[in-house]
Amino acid sequence: MNSTQKKRISIAFYNLENFFDTYDDPHTNDDAFTPKGLMHWIKKRFNNKSKKIARSLRQIGYKETQEPPVLIGLAEVENKRVIKAILNRRSLKNYDYDYIHFESADKRGMDVALLYRKSYINIIESKVYPVILYNDQGEAYPTRDILYVQLNFFGETMHVYVNHWPSRREGDMESDIKRHQAVNELQKIIDYVYYENPEAKFIVMGDFNTDPDDPYLKSLSKRLFNPALKIYNQNKGTLSHHYQWHLFDQIMLSHNFKSDHNLHYIDFKIFNPSFLKKHRGKDKGKPFRSYKGRHYLGGYSDHFPVYVLLEKVN
Repeated sequence: MNSTQKKRISIAFYNLENFFDTYDDPHTNDDAFTPKGLMHWIKKRFNNKSKKIARSLRQIGYKETQEPPVLIGLAEVENKRVIKAILNRRSLKNYDYDYIHFESADKRGMDVALLYRKSYINIIESKVYPVILYNDQGEAYPTRDILYVQLNFFGETMHVYVNHWPSRREGDMESDIKRHQAVNELQKIIDYVYYENPEAKFIVMGDFNTDPDDPYLKSLSKRLFNPALKIYNQNKGTLSHHYQWHLFDQIMLSHNFKSDHNLHYIDFKIFNPSFLKKHRGKDKGKPFRSYKGRHYLGGYSDHFPVYVLLEKVN
């Protein structure tokens, strides 16, 4: 009699679109997202968003696993206060989540973070790697850090990296240079671990502000495979810009996730149920976002979340 049991779990990533608290931080450019600021970011709107984000996080991968993700990378969170607001919501507070977050030197105060379920995950080490960019005068200035977490998961040591690479706001050529600097830093820190242990397992997630076919992302293929590429080639995405879909949000894994028979890769998906979408108008089918310009919409985010399914064989 075959007593082998299989269990599926999910790992997710979600860009939360400017999830600020309502307080003015004198050290960052968050003035617009305060009650008296340009966006009129009041407590009621903050509470509405935290409730909706918690609801969406709980449902990512639930259909396939019957529980929320064991790991969730987040982008565009201002601080610990907004993370705690999500985890204290009814949707999530019974799922033993904890979080890892460091304040970055990003001028807007936007950071990345990692949520993890303590019943599955033991944290070994966590730190950040700064990404230093340079302007036309050669002057250095920091952007969002790469969050690194070494953890124990089902008895295996894994290395997790959460990213939010420079945006395209300043144009493709300028942002291209900045993303090149970001990928060089990521490649360097992955290679350091790999040379110490060629059997190491990597999980690299984030908003890379570029699609899966980007040459810089493809340069990571020696150590990682990118399952988002297949979905992108099917004309699917996590955000829409000028009526074109992009898949900036991705989760990459080390190649040994495909060959490991105890914990192996199954699938990569975009989580885009109807409640995360606009239902009418010219934006029908796009993410139901919090703001469009200065106009408050009351939605979730301008990105859809993504997730991977892994299968554990007992």
